[in-house]
Amino acid sequence: MKRIHLILALWLLLAISTWFQMFVYEYFGKYDYGLTDYLVRPLASMATGIGLFFLLILPVFDKTLQWNKWSRFLTLSALGLFYSIIFILILHLFPILFYDNPSDYKKSIFGFFVADFHNVLKNYLFQIAVLFVFEYVRKETNSITRQKDLEIELNRTKLQLLKSQLQPHFLFNALNSVVAEIDIKPAKAQDMLINISDVLRVTLDSDFMEPVTLAEELTIIEKYLSIEKNRYEDQLIYQIAVSDKALQLKVPKLILQAIVENAIKHGFRGMETALTIKIEASFEQKVIYIKNNGSKLNRKPDFGTGLTNVSERLKIFTGQENAFEIYQDDQWIINKISLK
Repeated sequence: MKRIHLILALWLLLAISTWFQMFVYEYFGKYDYGLTDYLVRPLASMATGIGLFFLLILPVFDKTLQWNKWSRFLTLSALGLFYSIIFILILHLFPILFYDNPSDYKKSIFGFFVADFHNVLKNYLFQIAVLFVFEYVRKETNSITRQKDLEIELNRTKLQLLKSQLQPHFLFNALNSVVAEIDIKPAKAQDMLINISDVLRVTLDSDFMEPVTLAEELTIIEKYLSIEKNRYEDQLIYQIAVSDKALQLKVPKLILQAIVENAIKHGFRGMETALTIKIEASFEQKVIYIKNNGSKLNRKPDFGTGLTNVSERLKIFTGQENAFEIYQDDQWIINKISLK
């Protein structure tokens, strides 16, 4: 509801309450009102109040919006006295227009000033209070909107920076894998380059602001793992055990690639057996696990470029500080992504 609509509704409510008050007084025999009384008194007050609101209160209030608080306080206080006087003077013109034998104008005004001046001033203060409430709400709404716009812009900037970090990071590591095979197994190197091309195309064309399904994400991860499988052969085993329901989970695009890459990079250290990487997900818990049985964690892991990228993106995506965790669980290193 706009402030003008609320003021109009309040004046209408005041007119209705005046009608009710007159009816009660007449019912108990305190006054004998005629039809003219029922029409003129409430409607005259409402018309005067609404007219002065649009012609006097609202323009002055909006004019003082940018003034300092003391200047505004003094101006609106003076306006309250002026408004009350003008209201009373205008209100008492209606009996002259609609009654055959109106009461003495000066005497009527004097009596009203003595008995009801404070009520008119209350009406003014109530209207000013309504305007201040709407002003406060408007400022708070604008502040929240600006804050959200800044957060969106900041997140967009962060994602663009993270994207620029991810592309060369992935490319350099993947090309190093191809170089290791190009002389020994050119056919494998060719297959790896095709997969690198597919992954890189997705990376370059990605809108990092838009999430994808886990199914789409795993399609790219399988291509990346096939690149590394060509290099390590039997020394690398990977398993993807995700239910059809969990495949519909929404995740940031290319969020798993850096985790898998890190597992391969560090997992082979000191390994004499095959490195196994498992990807699991729970739709009900909104959790994704990337596990590997590589070199054990002896302390809290230091995040390099890739995992820092993952952590920052998940903070933006979920709004949680601990959306990404790494810990040791028996022989498995667990990379946990919490999406809720």
